[in-house]
Amino acid sequence: MKIKRFLSIVLLVCISLFATEKQKLVFGVNPNKSTTEIQILYAELISYLEKELEQEVVLVISKDYNHLITLIEQGSIDIASISPKLYAILRQKEPETHYLATIQFADEQSISKSTYRSLILTLADSPIASMSDLKGKSFGFTDPDSTSGYLYPHFMMYQNSIDPTKDLGKIYMLKKHPKIIQALFEKSIEAGAIYDGVYHALPKEEQQKIRILAVSEEIPYDAMIASKRLDSALVVKIRELLLAFHPKQALPSTIAGFEEKPLFLYDHLNTIEY
Repeated sequence: MKIKRFLSIVLLVCISLFATEKQKLVFGVNPNKSTTEIQILYAELISYLEKELEQEVVLVISKDYNHLITLIEQGSIDIASISPKLYAILRQKEPETHYLATIQFADEQSISKSTYRSLILTLADSPIASMSDLKGKSFGFTDPDSTSGYLYPHFMMYQNSIDPTKDLGKIYMLKKHPKIIQALFEKSIEAGAIYDGVYHALPKEEQQKIRILAVSEEIPYDAMIASKRLDSALVVKIRELLLAFHPKQALPSTIAGFEEKPLFLYDHLNTIEY
């Protein structure tokens, strides 16, 4: 009798611990900015989701871009904000992953935008005046799985008869977009690639110190996705909450809301060859 009572208590404790753990919603994001910047960027959204879902939302920043896909495949992530190219890859590898919505960011006029562009840039006083001048010059990319910091810059270079693996000078992988700007100003690289939001967030006097060499076509912003393991009713609820989200104040480079976009805009990224 005592053994049965003991086992019942153990079972109740295990169920209680499991239920407590399930109250947490794990939210994964790419490491495209510093940890502090990422925490600030998602703070209001996380508070909103926690209040509406009555669940704790735990922010997890992946080690690198590709690591986020690994976490999703392992089932370690419930929802995620994933870069466009990675989402295109994920749709091929994990087609049952749920698309929730596409992030909108506020531009410098606080207008909501769900697309952005990749920029190749150098300093305004640099002898690099055009794309052809990049040959032999040191260059900064972000991450091999970055859409605007790697995929499109390579594509734009090939469009201008530049093979980045052969024609560039020393190549630096700087991981985060703001580090490209920092490296340019420190003159540790001669040119680099970023997404346009980083450029537009700079003070005007710093923008004037930069020369833009190339601009990509429009790219859909990061996709919000949910794990295939997540309860379908919860997936629907989170999608509804995202589409209803409005920040208290849409400041430049902050999350301004969400919208649904055609998925072929992401699938298109798998057709870009470089």
